[in-house]
Amino acid sequence: MYHSLLPIKQHLAAERFLLALPDLVATTPLCRRFKPASLFINIAPMTLSNQPHSFIADKFNLSARAARRWDNVIRQLLAQYEPDLYQAILNLAQAKPTEVFQQAKAFKSWLTGLLKTSVMPCDYCHSLNTIRIGHRLNFRCKTCRQTFNPLKKYQLNKLSHHERWLPFIDLLLQGETYKTIQQKLDINTNTAAKWQRYFFTLMEEQGFTLLVNYCRTKRRQRYRQTWLDINVNSPHIKAK
Repeated sequence: MYHSLLPIKQHLAAERFLLALPDLVATTPLCRRFKPASLFINIAPMTLSNQPHSFIADKFNLSARAARRWDNVIRQLLAQYEPDLYQAILNLAQAKPTEVFQQAKAFKSWLTGLLKTSVMPCDYCHSLNTIRIGHRLNFRCKTCRQTFNPLKKYQLNKLSHHERWLPFIDLLLQGETYKTIQQKLDINTNTAAKWQRYFFTLMEEQGFTLLVNYCRTKRRQRYRQTWLDINVNSPHIKAK
């Protein structure tokens, strides 16, 4: 996961840190308060790719607060034993690599082609003698008379408003919150969360791992900034 995000010159440091981590966990007093200790080994690759705490929490059935605590301990170890690698991880949230632009463009091009296609092999008899019907990308085969939807194989047939999918992907790239997506696309926050889950899964299945990781990183950065803005402007917090 981290190989596609970290600079090549940091790959050796990342592997060195992961190999040393079991001994670091066993000898660091702070780590002894966390059980099971083996979870450090599982979470560390996600810390190396700067994954959001919400993703770590879902992956290991933790609360967001617990995921943040585990992640923060790993980051402290990184800062102490691999400072250059730690700085590279911090830089992931600052830059937008050219590869991300390329993957975003390729994924959107693939999705556009899928939505606009007028010829699709039959899912049942594989005949090309098919015709598109309706506005939901349904096809009817003139050979076997079956109807099918090519979106079904990607589970996109479960999502509505396909004309808003590309703008939604652009908002994912910006790391926008569900509330902002709701305002800009006129979909509710539950729908925004569902779309994000489906599209992240689809991106990973299609090999756009770098794009998914970048979107998750940007979303983490955006939520953190939103939290800071709310608390800085809160009348209950006095400036020192």
